[in-house]
Amino acid sequence: MAEAGDFELFGAPAAKEHDEKSDEQFREEMKRAQQAMQQLQKEEGKARAHDDRLAHIIVQFLSQQGGGGTDLFLLISRCVAQDIPSELIIAVLSLVDRTASEEIQTIIKEAGKTALALPEYKDVHALNPAQKMAIDKWIGNITVAAAHKPHRTLDSVLIKSVTKNTNELIKEISPPFVQLSAFIMRNFLTMQETHIDVSKLRDFMENVYFKMLTDLEEMMQGQRKLENRKKA
Repeated sequence: MAEAGDFELFGAPAAKEHDEKSDEQFREEMKRAQQAMQQLQKEEGKARAHDDRLAHIIVQFLSQQGGGGTDLFLLISRCVAQDIPSELIIAVLSLVDRTASEEIQTIIKEAGKTALALPEYKDVHALNPAQKMAIDKWIGNITVAAAHKPHRTLDSVLIKSVTKNTNELIKEISPPFVQLSAFIMRNFLTMQETHIDVSKLRDFMENVYFKMLTDLEEMMQGQRKLENRKKA
């Protein structure tokens, strides 16, 4: 279950939010979330069998969460609504879900080796060596999934805006995607009887994703330069 205040960060309702919102508002939020998941099934159903399998894994994962999965359901729905690739969502889930882990290994075999450098640990000091190894592997899986569909990953996960007064470019990582990753990491560590405040995990994952997406942008720029040289 989400910790108190987790969803206040970007407005997603937690399961106990009936105290703060009316039943009608809560039902409307759930309706939008259900529509997003229906859209996932519809869009993935039109794609090849591989994408069908990805959609099935996500839906199966959510069905196994029971009443305690409301927070994950809403976060995944919002990630889907933002057009974040299913491969990337499954890579995040792979830390705590065996089926997702098996599927991401198939994607890794198809993609070859990880093309992006893994970030160093700075803020998460409480992890033991085995936990660090598991998290390293998990982040590696996410970077492979990100590189699998680089354009779509950057367009959906990296949110860019320009300030009105100074025309300064502002970059932000998708809040639902960061929060989903932090919750999954928290759930994994809880099963290991390790407890770290979700805000620290969220900050950690945000740093991970900024590094990952910066490397992904640089990789794509390098590929474009190489292609231009070949055409010249």
